[in-house]
Amino acid sequence: MTNQGLAFLTYLKSTAHTREYLHYCYRHHGEEQAKQLAYENAERFSYGLQLGEEFLTAAEQTPFSVKPLLYYYSLTHFLKSCIVTVDPEYPSTSKVLAHGLSTRKRKKQHYRFLEDEIRIQPHGLFPYAAASLFHITSFPNKVSMDHLLQPLDFMKPIYHYKQKTSINEPFFPDLASSFAVLYNLSMLVRYEGEWWGEMIQLRDREDYVFIHHFLASIPEQIYDLTSNWLKNQSPY
Repeated sequence: MTNQGLAFLTYLKSTAHTREYLHYCYRHHGEEQAKQLAYENAERFSYGLQLGEEFLTAAEQTPFSVKPLLYYYSLTHFLKSCIVTVDPEYPSTSKVLAHGLSTRKRKKQHYRFLEDEIRIQPHGLFPYAAASLFHITSFPNKVSMDHLLQPLDFMKPIYHYKQKTSINEPFFPDLASSFAVLYNLSMLVRYEGEWWGEMIQLRDREDYVFIHHFLASIPEQIYDLTSNWLKNQSPY
């Protein structure tokens, strides 16, 4: 994480600073009770950032095999804090609490991660975050891991070595794409233990190097992408 990103997330650990920050965000979005809403949401916002950071810290001491779960939960909490800055009533219904993504739980024979696809659901955290944070309201029916990974800046160096690869235009901003990839990886950990274990131990599949590079890079990316988004909403 850059020093600037670290400094801003540290600054927001103070509830007094959080209230000031949320007050600005709510006034900017035209909330009539901006000061009261900032006071009510300050702790919830801070706890989300704290839990996100604690999951990342826990992942540092966790075997590679279970890191995707902790990274996914970390980014989930960071995203929810981001949403609170633009929607002080979040979550207003239980519909927005689901993942908002789905994938085939039982994979086909000769499964390849890069070819795997996720589907975006009409309700849940992913579509709600995409709409709230990035004003994206139209989604493809399904999208492959390869198409999500290729455009990510931190994945481009390793894709450089993959023959006959042309970088696709991104479907989503890096923050949203990273969340979708982590969702699918967490599903593999939960439901495809045999495939996941063999991939890690044997390292004989092309998927391994792309998954490994993604997971090695994602802690810093989670911090940077989150802090950059939050900072862009403020006058700082």
